[in-house]
Amino acid sequence: MDLAYLLWLQQLREATGNLFTPLMEGISALAASPILIGAVVFVYWAVNKKLGSFLMLNYTGSTLLNQTVKLGICAYRPWIRDSRIVPAGDSITSATGYSFPSGHSQSAAAYYGSLALWFGKKHRWVAWLMGAMILLTGFSRNYLGVHTPQDVVVGIGLCFVYLALNARLMAWLERNPRGDALVAAVGCLLAAGCVTFFLLKSYPMDYVNGALLVDPEEMMEDGFAAAGMVLGFFPGWLLERRFFPFSTDRIVRGQRLVSLLGLIPLLLLYKLVPDLLAGAVGGCWAELIGCAAAAFYAMALVPLLLHRMQRRAEMKNN
Repeated sequence: MDLAYLLWLQQLREATGNLFTPLMEGISALAASPILIGAVVFVYWAVNKKLGSFLMLNYTGSTLLNQTVKLGICAYRPWIRDSRIVPAGDSITSATGYSFPSGHSQSAAAYYGSLALWFGKKHRWVAWLMGAMILLTGFSRNYLGVHTPQDVVVGIGLCFVYLALNARLMAWLERNPRGDALVAAVGCLLAAGCVTFFLLKSYPMDYVNGALLVDPEEMMEDGFAAAGMVLGFFPGWLLERRFFPFSTDRIVRGQRLVSLLGLIPLLLLYKLVPDLLAGAVGGCWAELIGCAAAAFYAMALVPLLLHRMQRRAEMKNN
C-alpha cells in the first residue's frame, strides 16, 4: 500500500507536468535548510533567548532521536525497494540516510511544533499555520517520492513525543535552575551512547551485481552529525547559563549586528568543517566534530561576546 501510494503520486506529478514539484521541493527543503538554522540561532542571540534555546533544544534532541531510530531499523529508501519509483527533480540528493522515519518531517515538527507550542495559546492562528506547515512538509516527502507515509507519520509522531517531554523538562528547569548541570550531563551521555550504538550495531550488507546496495558508512553520517550537535549544544548551553549569561530583554547597541555577522562563521563551521576533516578522520567523525563545533559556537562563544558587550554597556551607563 505504501509504495502504491507513492506510485499514484508519481503518476499525478507526470499528469500535471510537475506543476507542483517546485513548490513541494521548496517546502521540503525549508525544513532542513541551513538558513532556518541560522534564523533560529539569530532569534537566540538577538530576539528572544528563551524561545531560541527552546527551538534549538527541540531540534537537536529530536534529530538525534530520529537518527537513532533510523540506524536501528535500517529501512531502505522507496526507490531501492521498488525500481519503478523515481523521485522528483533533484530531491534524491537531499534524501540522505535510511528511510524510516522521515528526518525532514521530524525537522518540520521540531521547528514548527515549537512555534505552535510557544505562541499557540495566545495566537491560535499561529498553531494552525504551523500545523499546516508540518503536514505540508510531510506530504511533500511523499509527493517527491523519497519517503513512505509511515516514514512521515512516525517522524512527526516521535518528534511530538519529544516536544511534550521537553516542554515538561523546561518547566522543571524553571523551578529548579541548578538542575541544568544534570540535564547537560544526561544529554551528553545519551549522545555518547548513541554514537557507541551506531558503531557497534550490525547493518544490512546487500549486494547487487557485486556492488554494495547501501553503504552503512554513508548512512551513519547523519547520525554522527546529530550526536555532534547534542555534544556541542549542552556544554555550551551550561557554560552560558552558569558563567556568562546574556540577555535579549535589553538589546545593547551593536548586539543585532554582531549576531548577524556571527552567523557567517556558524554556517562555515556547519558546512565546511566536515568536508575539510573528512579525508583525515572519515566522514562520520568529521560530521560529528563539525556539528559539535557549530553548536558550541552558537551556545557559548557568541554568547560570551554578547555577555561582554552588555557588561561594557552597563559599566558605561553607571
